[in-house]
Amino acid sequence: MGSAAEPLRGSDLASTMLERITATTSHADALRELRTAFPDSPLAVRVAALELLRRRGAGEAPHIPR
Repeated sequence: MGSAAEPLRGSDLASTMLERITATTSHADALRELRTAFPDSPLAVRVAALELLRRRGAGEAPHIPR
């Protein structure tokens, strides 16, 4: 991961974001967690991380938001 002095970039940021939202139970919870953890990241970046999580679990049962 990066340090406070060295911002996360590219795949490091995506991996870090995915780690933060893997245990969430809904899309809303995932976006809320990302907004809290990465307040300076644009919404488009946070939504892209959510999409990566969705694609990663595509072979599993569909996610049903609560």
